[in-house]
Amino acid sequence: METFGRGCLYIIIGMVVVLLLAILIGSTITIPWFIFIPLVIIAFAVAASKSKRRDDD
Repeated sequence: METFGRGCLYIIIGMVVVLLLAILIGSTITIPWFIFIPLVIIAFAVAASKSKRRDDD
């Protein structure tokens, strides 16, 4: 459950960064699904590795 929560947090932070970038540029940013899905997988993989590292301590 910790991995899921941490992965969601990383995704939310990424979306906020993209939103702020869109506001600064003053445009619409479109992220295609074939780029977004791997980013979600990477976010959860990083969260899982951080959880595993914490468990090893």
